[in-house]
Amino acid sequence: MKRIFTFIVYCLLVTSVFAQSPEKMSYQAVIRDAGGLLVTSQVIGMEINIYQGTSTGTLVYTETQTPTTNANGLISIEIGGGAGFSTINWASDNYYIEIKTAVVAPLTTYTITGTSQLLSVPYALHAKSAESFTGTIIDLDPLLARIEALEESNVLNFGFTDSRDGNHYDVVKIGNQIWMAENLKYLPDVVGLATGSQTIPYNYVYDYDGTVIADAKATTNYATYGVLYNWPATMAGSASSVSDPSGVQGVCPTGWHLPSDAEWTTLITYLGGESVAGGKLKETGTTHWNSPNTGATNETGFTALPGGHRSSNGALFGIGNNGYCWSATASSTTSAYYWRMGYDYSDVYRVTIGKELGFSVRCVRQSGTFTLIGD
Repeated sequence: MKRIFTFIVYCLLVTSVFAQSPEKMSYQAVIRDAGGLLVTSQVIGMEINIYQGTSTGTLVYTETQTPTTNANGLISIEIGGGAGFSTINWASDNYYIEIKTAVVAPLTTYTITGTSQLLSVPYALHAKSAESFTGTIIDLDPLLARIEALEESNVLNFGFTDSRDGNHYDVVKIGNQIWMAENLKYLPDVVGLATGSQTIPYNYVYDYDGTVIADAKATTNYATYGVLYNWPATMAGSASSVSDPSGVQGVCPTGWHLPSDAEWTTLITYLGGESVAGGKLKETGTTHWNSPNTGATNETGFTALPGGHRSSNGALFGIGNNGYCWSATASSTTSAYYWRMGYDYSDVYRVTIGKELGFSVRCVRQSGTFTLIGD
């Protein structure tokens, strides 16, 4: 097998299958050159072949694509858009997938070739007798476990970039959860501080009182503390969740979700409880937190910041003193749970308050959940 360049495949999963539409599989890979350097922000060529019986058996499907790697060397594609994919009888035999990749022109001269057997996941494509199924992939195949481990390692080492706006985020693993280590900065629109609602989504930037997105993003507070969202903006139309994980993407990027109150509780319990968890989560020093920044060690790498909040009357409070983060869990029709840290204590407090307030958001990485819908 010729390997002038190297690559790491780390995700091959069945995507949603809709009535009258061909099935597809999502495929992701991190592309590196022969020296181990990431191939970033570059168009590459790919040829995907599926063989029946053996790795050199009957060719039953082929397609080519020219995706662009992102700033982390990641490509994300869907396999199955070509003719013949939907007619493959996955239950009739073993199938193998061959991926060929070209990273220098011409993009049809492939210098990377990798072949692996398609194991349990593609058989989900054959399960058309079930009208719908929603759940978590439970796969005993060690190959897929390795794929998941590679994916996790990549995001922990390199962070990720939100494709919606290009913002890059560092991440941290605490216990079994992977959290963003920065406040969310996604800002599709912005309103003045006097505009508020418990039902209409609104986004704010601390000390910016206007409606021009570019001006809001140019502020120091946006760069440091991100966006303040009211609860409707945080949820993006989703219903309240008490589950762990919440299952609510909300305003978070694809592949990430808004933590429920239960997920915040899992984090705080893992860190030893409310009386000490705040110190373990807070950024150290007094660059952003006001003195004395009691108990701050940031031993988790979470780097909680005192981004303040927008109050119910439009006033701003707490920058430098307090950090506030929403959960995906409502406490009533007009209020929801959030978690608060402060400059003069090491605790973290669980509080409920009106949905019209503007707080920060931290997202949690989604892992292993899928939806499959048959014809």
